Amino acid sequence: MALVLGGACWKVWHADAQEASVRPARPVGEYAGVRPGTGHSPPREAAARRLAGTGRSPVTVLTWPGFEPRAGGRFFLQTTGTVTTETRATDGRFEVLLRGARTHLRNTRRPLVTRFFNTPVVEARIERRGRHDLAFVFHLRTASIPSVSESAGENGYRYLYVDFPAGNYVEVAPPAE
Repeated sequence: MALVLGGACWKVWHADAQEASVRPARPVGEYAGVRPGTGHSPPREAAARRLAGTGRSPVTVLTWPGFEPRAGGRFFLQTTGTVTTETRATDGRFEVLLRGARTHLRNTRRPLVTRFFNTPVVEARIERRGRHDLAFVFHLRTASIPSVSESAGENGYRYLYVDFPAGNYVEVAPPAE
């Protein structure tokens, strides 16, 4: 009798789990990531804060890279603290080196593909530079030097902004007749 009841309970639980996995967690098209000015916390926030507070010297943890489709394009990094930066421009690339920074999730190193936006950047990604540094690398379709700035954010986070100048970077095809 207990076996049948267990099976029935499993079927009810399984049906509920399947229904829950089909339902979207948020409306389709709604962005659930970090956006400056919203106070939205990054994924695995506790793990990022633990990593930032461990070791002999404090570590700045990169918690979220992002893109905002403004004129020219705005890229941003959410971090647990202030980061020392250096910039380098080479043919087809622009890099922002983040000294003493780490990331707690592999997902933060996925590329930000922006080739369909009117920005000089085709793709941006986070790359490791040794054990203690990261680089925010921009692959460019045309030479462009952005402005780099930093500001305080919500909940003790900091934001590093990389703003590219406005321009006509993507050719728009004439409308079909």
